[in-house]
Amino acid sequence: MSGRPGAWMRALLLLPLLLLLGLWLPGGIAAAHAAAVRLDAALLTDHTAPDPRPREVALPDSWEFSAPGRDGRASYRFALPDEALREGQPVLFLRRVGNVFRVRLNGQPVLEVGRELRPLPNYGQEPHLVRLPRALLEASGNELVIDVIGEPRREAGLSRVWVGPEHEVRPMFERAENLQVLGGWVVSAVCATIAVVAVLVALRTRQPAYGWFAAANLIWAWRVTALSAHEPVTWPGLQVWFFQLSYSLFVASLMMFCARMMRPEGRTHIGRPMLIFVALSVLLASGNWWLNLPLLRTLLLLLILGVVSACTLVLARIAWRERSLSAALLSVCAATAVAVGARDWVVFRLLHDYDAYTWARFVTLPLVAVLTWLLVADYARILQQLRELARTQQATIEAKERELQQAFELRRDHERRQAALDERDRILREMHDGLGGRLVGAIALARHLDAQPAAPPAPQLVAELRHTLDDCLIELRLALDSLEVDERSLGEALAEMRFRVEPSLRAAGVRLVWDVDDGAMDLSLPGADTLHVLRIVREALTNVIKHAGATMVRLSLKCSPGQVELQVLDNGAPPPLAPGAESASGMPSGRRGLASMQLRAQSLGGRLTLGPQPLGWAVTLQLPLAQGDAQQRAA
Repeated sequence: MSGRPGAWMRALLLLPLLLLLGLWLPGGIAAAHAAAVRLDAALLTDHTAPDPRPREVALPDSWEFSAPGRDGRASYRFALPDEALREGQPVLFLRRVGNVFRVRLNGQPVLEVGRELRPLPNYGQEPHLVRLPRALLEASGNELVIDVIGEPRREAGLSRVWVGPEHEVRPMFERAENLQVLGGWVVSAVCATIAVVAVLVALRTRQPAYGWFAAANLIWAWRVTALSAHEPVTWPGLQVWFFQLSYSLFVASLMMFCARMMRPEGRTHIGRPMLIFVALSVLLASGNWWLNLPLLRTLLLLLILGVVSACTLVLARIAWRERSLSAALLSVCAATAVAVGARDWVVFRLLHDYDAYTWARFVTLPLVAVLTWLLVADYARILQQLRELARTQQATIEAKERELQQAFELRRDHERRQAALDERDRILREMHDGLGGRLVGAIALARHLDAQPAAPPAPQLVAELRHTLDDCLIELRLALDSLEVDERSLGEALAEMRFRVEPSLRAAGVRLVWDVDDGAMDLSLPGADTLHVLRIVREALTNVIKHAGATMVRLSLKCSPGQVELQVLDNGAPPPLAPGAESASGMPSGRRGLASMQLRAQSLGGRLTLGPQPLGWAVTLQLPLAQGDAQQRAA
């Protein structure tokens, strides 16, 4: 919020003044009735005085300042007006009387509340309705005596007394009971409930402010009903001492709550003043409990009122300067507490009105409403922040996805270009090693024939030239086949090579025996690996045609778990070997074609062996094959 405060803030800041005017007057809540009579005076007999003579006192009569000099026992004597006893069932309404009391009518007991035990039970916090039996009433001159037994460190005395028919007096009693008894328990239940909620919020959000608010509400829930016990407690002195101190602890916890709410992220400077305030409160409460001086309690309540007033001014300043609705609401609650506390202080500490009830117990209800609003506002703020964070993260993720997509496209283009370069290099290398070498051999044969123009060409040279040109054609077709995009199985590639090589074998007088398992026909290898296998087979068949002098060659392909075995077996003579060379089987080998076959087998990760077999000479290629690869490569 910005700008000058609006009408809502001015109304909130003026509300405490209106509440102060409405709450200042002490008076009771009962209105005058036609047949009911209010007794404003009585003859008091102090049974603890050296000379217990009756003296007239005005009601309400509070023992607050006279209790230290008393034993805590007195009698109030009334002359009942005849007009109040004529109509209906006469009853007696006592707004407050304490702590233990007895009612006698014309010398006969009518009601006895509590027992004469030390410490005394406390009945001074609730109203009483006493039925007066007509059998005990005289025609006139009826006398009522109320015996009161008080406790020095508790508030005792007698309020104004109402006498009249039950149908007129009972509504006054019910209103007082709703305010003093039921209202107190409702406030205690609300404070305990909101304390539990605040504890849960503090644990979930890790915000100390709600922990302080929970502590304040727990203290107030106990304080409201602490002195309403009808049975004496185990440690009465400690209970009274903590009751007087609990007001200061409640105020200190609320001050810490307000400070944390106004400065959730920054450092607050309220901790040390609150510690000093609590220390002074402990001294005053302890002095009042030990010395039984009501003046100390009056000073303690005045100190609390001053602290709350200072907090109200600070909150109002923050609300005005920062245009904070939360601070404005909290300042209204604090100002309301000041107004109610000032009213109670004047009524009980200055006017000693024992006829009045405290209103300070209800100051937590506006705080509960404010806390509810703050929780809703905090939840809405956090939800909005989460939404903004989600939108920011979504935008960041989308930007990163676009960056990754661009990087992926660049990477894929680079890989495509690199793959094209690698494929071109491979094709050039294959053509150089295969077709180029055979073309060089064909050119050399052609030059040799051209060097003898007069003589007829030798049939052996012509046949070798023809074989060389056939090899060139086969190498060219193998290179072209390696460029095919469609995936081919190893069996299909061998079948195509058989179709192209078989005419050369027949021309050389070699019969080709095809022995390929059905299970191995569908085995698929990468295109480059398939080409390596075909070149190994092609080199082996070329050696059979040129050097073996065989009449039969067997091409077998078998697939077993974890391995593929390809074998070229001929019934001819072993190939010529260079001195000092060793084959994989221990046989010497030195020809360039055999070395090329070994290199290709190594690039496949396989094992190539050459050696004699019972049926002839064999070239065997063994390739490892994982089970998962076999399942994926099977067509």
